[in-house]
Amino acid sequence: MSEPAVAVAMSGGVDSSVAAALLHENGFRVLGITMEPWLADKEKDVEDARKVARILGIEHRVVSLRKAFRENVIDYFISEYRKGRTPNPCAVCNPLIKFGELFKIARDCGAATLATGHYAIVSRDSEHGRMLLKRARMHAKDQSYFLSQLSQEALEHTVFPLGDCSKDEIRKQASRFGLPVDEKSESQEACFVPEGKVAEFIEEVSGIRSEPGDILNDRGEVLGRHRGITAYTIGQRKGLGIALGRPLYVNCIDAAANTIIVSDEEALYTTRFLVSGANWISIPNLTERERVRVRIRYKHGAAPAQILPRSGGRVEVCFEKSQRAVTPGQLAVFYDNDLVVGSAWIDEILD
Repeated sequence: MSEPAVAVAMSGGVDSSVAAALLHENGFRVLGITMEPWLADKEKDVEDARKVARILGIEHRVVSLRKAFRENVIDYFISEYRKGRTPNPCAVCNPLIKFGELFKIARDCGAATLATGHYAIVSRDSEHGRMLLKRARMHAKDQSYFLSQLSQEALEHTVFPLGDCSKDEIRKQASRFGLPVDEKSESQEACFVPEGKVAEFIEEVSGIRSEPGDILNDRGEVLGRHRGITAYTIGQRKGLGIALGRPLYVNCIDAAANTIIVSDEEALYTTRFLVSGANWISIPNLTERERVRVRIRYKHGAAPAQILPRSGGRVEVCFEKSQRAVTPGQLAVFYDNDLVVGSAWIDEILD
């Protein structure tokens, strides 16, 4: 019987390509596996993954997960925006699709583990028997935020070959291996949404038009009209169509009333909020007040806070200093230095 393979989720980008190359160079039997893209203009990425696999001499398969992706990621994405929340599709896709459905297929093909091109570090705590997730060595590229909903089972079968690397090192490695993706740029948007067209995408896929409504100030006075709540997110300044001689920002999206409330920037700052759907990684559960650092979005610098267990499995987060634009629907990730303690979804602002 052949030795189990390491499956590599190959997107056609430089990171996953180098992850596959490094594992192959180190003697592993590597299976490249690529998901069919949602958007037609992403087909080139599939061909790039095929080219890399041919150059490396590894097996490569393209699989369709469109049904699962639609039900678990796209429908969630649309639903959150229509509720006036701002979704985080990558943080949902990772546990449910890449490390869920994709790994099931990879396992059926003889793979024992799944590797990706994420910048993060996974290890085992031998004392407590838990799998641990840590920030990448280069914090500027760290992607532990998007991986913080992975279960213990998923982490046990996961490899991140790039956790100790910088982006420059990865591009040099791609060149060394002769891979045609060494200078390929990174995608900055959700992989299934045409760039800058969130509202249009939601309307096209759902078949439901987001109706215009009132833009209000915090006193309830009408300042203008919005073009549909799916076109807005907390903290947004551009595209409001309001000229009052000072900048205004989206502070609240009321889906039930179909209104958007705007305010001065100072009103965007928050100290306390509630989260739900917690996934604990370094600890089995939160049973008492803990001091951590919290990131409320991917580009947010983790800020000191306390987390407290509340009824119904919810958690209260209390920042030491108020933070800008805490956004319902986004993920709050809790850190102890570089160690990911856990994460949960932002639900309700308390002040």
